[in-house]
Amino acid sequence: GGETCDWYCSSASPDSSLLPWWKDPEMKLWNISDILNCTAYWNDDPPVRDSPAWAYARGAYIAIVGPDQAEFPPDVFGSGFAADTVEVRVSEEKGRGLFATAPFRAGGRVWEDHFTACFDDGMEYRRFLASLPADLACDVLDWAYSGTEYGVCVDLDEGSLINHAASTEENRVHWQTDHETPNIMVDPETGLHVATVDIRPGEELLIDYRLFGEKDSYDLLGLGTWENGGLDDG
Repeated sequence: GGETCDWYCSSASPDSSLLPWWKDPEMKLWNISDILNCTAYWNDDPPVRDSPAWAYARGAYIAIVGPDQAEFPPDVFGSGFAADTVEVRVSEEKGRGLFATAPFRAGGRVWEDHFTACFDDGMEYRRFLASLPADLACDVLDWAYSGTEYGVCVDLDEGSLINHAASTEENRVHWQTDHETPNIMVDPETGLHVATVDIRPGEELLIDYRLFGEKDSYDLLGLGTWENGGLDDG
C-alpha cells in the first residue's frame, strides 16, 4: 500500500488501469521505458553505479526469485571481477565503459557471472523492474539481454558496463561508429569471460553482444521487442 498510482500503477491496457503495471500482460519493453521516462534519463549522463546500488538490485532480485534460484555468493557487495582490475570511465562518445587497471593475459579470466540475474517469466522481470528506483530500472532495461535458452538476464555488477564491439561485419550495430574489435569472449567450456588478446591497463574491455544476445527473444516472455518501440539496436 501507499503507492500514489502514478508510474507504479500505469498500464498499457485501458481496462486494467488500476493494476500495478508489472501485472499487466500487455506491458511491453517500450511501454515500461515510457512509464519510467527512460529516454530522458539515458540522454542525461546516467551515473556510475557503486556497491550500494548493485547490492540494492541484488537484494530486489533475491526477494522476487528466492535465494536458491538467485545462487549469488554470500558477499552481496562483491563483484565478478578480481579486486583492483577494472574501473568505470565515462566518455562523450559511448557514455559509461569499463577499462582495465591491471593486465589480463590472453586466455586468462577477466570476469565471472557471480551476480547475473535471470528471468524465464516476463511478469517476474516486470516486477523486478518495478521494485527498483526508476533510474536504476532504466539502467537494467539498457543492460539486459535475452536469449531463447535463458530468458532475460542482466549482470548486476560492473560486467554490465562492458561495451559492444563487433567480431564480424554482420554483428555491427547502427550506433557503432568505430572499428574496434572485442578483446573478451565467453569460454564455451568454462563459461568464464576470458581475454582473447593481452589487455593492458588503460584499455577498454569490449565484447560482441551479438554472440550471446538475441534481440527478438524478449517477445517469447511476452515483453515485445525493442524494434516496436523504435529502439532497434540495428
